[in-house]
Amino acid sequence: GGKMKDICQYLIAVPSNDTPRIQEAHITIGHILCEIVESELFKNA
Repeated sequence: GGKMKDICQYLIAVPSNDTPRIQEAHITIGHILCEIVESELFKNA
């Protein structure tokens, strides 16, 4: 969670000390969140 965990409303913590793995996970999670938002916004289109 790092230094910002106490001030974040939503925390996306990747349990690793390997920076590239953490970045890959964050990218993947970001894509998943975008897909969910797009699905909800355009489900009736």
